[in-house]
Amino acid sequence: MDLEGQWSDLPDHIIINILSYLSLADRCSAALTCKSWSECFDDQTLWRRFTFHFKTEEDSNQLQCLAKHGRQLRMVTIYLNQQELVNRQNACEVLTGLARCDERRLEEISVTFTMENPLFFQGLEFLSSLAELFGPPDPRAKMVATLTKVDLSGLSVTYRDVLLYLLADNHPTLQELNLQNTSLMCFISPECMHTVVKKCPKINSLSIHYRSASEELFTEFSSSMRLPLYYLSLACNREEKYHKVIPAESWTSLVSRHKRLRVCLKFDHTIERHRILTILDPQIPLVELHMRTMTELQDEVSTVARYYHSTLEYLAIVTKGTEELKRALLDVVKHSQRLHTLHCYCALDEETIDKIHTLRPQLKKYTLKTAEEFNSLVPTLTDLKECLESLSSKWMASGRARYPEPPL
Repeated sequence: MDLEGQWSDLPDHIIINILSYLSLADRCSAALTCKSWSECFDDQTLWRRFTFHFKTEEDSNQLQCLAKHGRQLRMVTIYLNQQELVNRQNACEVLTGLARCDERRLEEISVTFTMENPLFFQGLEFLSSLAELFGPPDPRAKMVATLTKVDLSGLSVTYRDVLLYLLADNHPTLQELNLQNTSLMCFISPECMHTVVKKCPKINSLSIHYRSASEELFTEFSSSMRLPLYYLSLACNREEKYHKVIPAESWTSLVSRHKRLRVCLKFDHTIERHRILTILDPQIPLVELHMRTMTELQDEVSTVARYYHSTLEYLAIVTKGTEELKRALLDVVKHSQRLHTLHCYCALDEETIDKIHTLRPQLKKYTLKTAEEFNSLVPTLTDLKECLESLSSKWMASGRARYPEPPL
């Protein structure tokens, strides 16, 4: 069998598909195989989508892609360990490099931090690089495409209005926007978000903080001139105590205009519990709900069973296990025919878990803990004391006036 002949007869699109699964280093090695593979390595189809991984200084070699293939990149994802300065510099260089391409085809951008932020980190360099990417291009540059998808949920930095104004002014083709990062503060004003949506009429997926939403935003989305809105996610935290609740009339108008709308609500541990029920409007086509409040939620879960049993598909709660909660949870499981994911981080007995599996055997993903398993995850005061004493001993023995490095 002439194996060499078989390799040489492979069509280019097959070779390109093979190369697309390889890392940059492996792609470069594979390109040395033969002339045909080398030519496929430079094919623009191969460079439409690329993921940068910056974990160590050695990963800086990925920057070589920008000089040679930056103008071909359409969908870019960046993962970085932001604890190291060199990784942050590399990620920002990718952003600014994409912004300065003389021929821009970039349509999608996503940036994600993979570790905890270093002390006193504000991420100003990322805000500056994103501002250049979102801002007006060089007049000499050829804009083949503008951004249609921006995912900044993985950056633990605080965004401000000016960044969003730049995005809206220069990328009116935007379709998907995700700003739900883990920063505890949200400085995107409702006025700014309203302007963004107004200037980007093609937005069909929006994930923002609740305090950035408003009646005016819902009115804009309800306009008959807009394209359909398919997904809306609102993250609610402690700042909602000062923010006006979206009225039922606004939800009614929005749902009436967008029949296929799917809504996700997220409540974190900082929100005041009494605010949850004021936000849970019966008109909401809720498909995904996160309630990670670590407080008693039996009333809220009962409300979910009553309002959203016909739409709910995903439920995640972090709460205290009580008999009332178990009954409410079973009610949700029993009546929510579309429920496929259930993550319940609280104390449940074996009988309740068995009933859940019996009522909803088609659950694809679930987290259901017994009381014993749950208690084993909660450190006691003795455990905490022993941990602190151990860390203190290591710190004193090291002779360094700083805390131990966090585990990787």
